[in-house]
Amino acid sequence: MSSRSGVLGVLIAALALAGCQATAQTGADGSAVQMARDAGQGTPRLAVPNGRVQQIQPHIYLIRGLANVFSQGMDDLGAKLTQRGYLATVHEYGDWGSIANEILANQRASGGRHQAVIIGHSLGANVVADIANFLAQQGGSVALAVAFDPTAARQLTGGARRFVNFYQSNNGWGERVTADARYRGRLENIDLRQSGNVTHFNIDKDPRLHAQVIGWISQAVGAGTRRPARVALSGRQSAAR
Repeated sequence: MSSRSGVLGVLIAALALAGCQATAQTGADGSAVQMARDAGQGTPRLAVPNGRVQQIQPHIYLIRGLANVFSQGMDDLGAKLTQRGYLATVHEYGDWGSIANEILANQRASGGRHQAVIIGHSLGANVVADIANFLAQQGGSVALAVAFDPTAARQLTGGARRFVNFYQSNNGWGERVTADARYRGRLENIDLRQSGNVTHFNIDKDPRLHAQVIGWISQAVGAGTRRPARVALSGRQSAAR
């Protein structure tokens, strides 16, 4: 632990070195998958303000890691999603509370029908679990959550119908995600420890993993419109492009 903390201190002192942190485990084919409870958690039914149900486009939130300058794979994945017509925005991990509140507000406005996806790398992956747990407390949920090599252990209580964690158990950073008895979704820990070219600092940029995630998004919220989704830039949020 002390050596790990020392490394992190050096990274931060060295000017936001690595908005990431990683660790993992793998099967013989480089992708050992651990499945958790899968009870088919449905879309929550939330109270609709003023009794008016709104149609809100599915939203994919991509969350960067340390210093908001690393984890550029989140930008790349966001651009691929935008090209397919999805509403995809990129955020820093410190915005996780705002993201969670926005998802909850949209679900309430749509009577629980609004679909959201959250994806993060490193510190951004840590808060993917935090968002899911917050939503669970409030009666909300995301259709899909994907973590790329989270750096801190997290335990899910709910808030995600499917949660996939790509990590490396042998890179010194990545952590597994666990679930307690309250979680009724599907949890997958995919250990990439045998993927020699993958590290904590490039796992978020792997085009093969991007292709998998895009396929899962299509399954979770439907295919994109295939028209570029133009999103206004504001504050620390940027449209994926």
